[in-house]
Amino acid sequence: MTKIALFALSFTLAVEARAETAQASDAPAGDTPAEAGASSLPTPVIAKPAESDIEVLGEVVDLEESDDPTAAWYGSGYSPAVRILALSTARALAAGGWELVIDHRSTSPIYDSSSSHAFEDMGKSFFGLDSPIRVGLGLRYGVIDDLDIGAYRGGSSRTDTYEIDVRYQILHQSHLGVDLAARYGVTWFLQPNAPDASGFYGQLLATRLLVNRVLLSAGALYHSNSTNDTKYNQDKAWSVAFAGGVEVRATAGLAFDAELASCTAGYCSKNPTFSGGVKYITNRHTFAVVAGNTTYLTADGYITNTDRPWSKLTIGFQITRTH
Repeated sequence: MTKIALFALSFTLAVEARAETAQASDAPAGDTPAEAGASSLPTPVIAKPAESDIEVLGEVVDLEESDDPTAAWYGSGYSPAVRILALSTARALAAGGWELVIDHRSTSPIYDSSSSHAFEDMGKSFFGLDSPIRVGLGLRYGVIDDLDIGAYRGGSSRTDTYEIDVRYQILHQSHLGVDLAARYGVTWFLQPNAPDASGFYGQLLATRLLVNRVLLSAGALYHSNSTNDTKYNQDKAWSVAFAGGVEVRATAGLAFDAELASCTAGYCSKNPTFSGGVKYITNRHTFAVVAGNTTYLTADGYITNTDRPWSKLTIGFQITRTH
């Protein structure tokens, strides 16, 4: 069998050699055998790549050109930064995107320095978490690019507040160096054995990202009929405040957040409202442990300041889910 296979291979090579000699003799004068052979080969056809392949290649090039690994921390790979904690940023959700938020705030302080048994009380109340709480539940939806709407309900065993708003992003940092947005809405405050209170609000918000790690946000806030724990009928109905917040990204999944709103006109309590916390971030979720001096998270109560002293901060948490 081996001899037969070798004989067949030798015969095949001989036939191919004769065919190449015949092609060379048929070629026009002046053509080299290589040119004659090349002219007999079919012209290659280059197929146009599919559009989907072109998009994939473009994405790969963009990733290769990014030298800073932190550049994607506020990109499509992580939850969009549409809020600091309670304070909205100037960044609207993309069309079709949505965000679900769950807030929790205790009403008793973590540590009460005025108590003669401060540490004992802290243990009994489990840092205030065993006290009455205020819970918030909200949902935002991106109607079109740069325009989203939201609904939020914040309540406790004594009061309920409903909030509906629309936010429009006017400018983008990628084009003009800053994100700028306007937010408008209405609130409805309900309290047992007392008249309901409703009003409208407006906010002008600005946001800027620095070195892909520090997100700064600030705004001017107005509400026509604000509400908090110590407001009475004889107080002015409206409030104006200026607010600012910062998120510092320590790693891809860990950030430190803080925000403050200071009432400057209309009805204002004694101390500016403050919240700070540690936030854990994934591609679709955030979880923050928060401490602050206010339990009001809706637009009517967050801007009024608070009479709670800085020494009696309360604890809570916030969970968000985005898509």
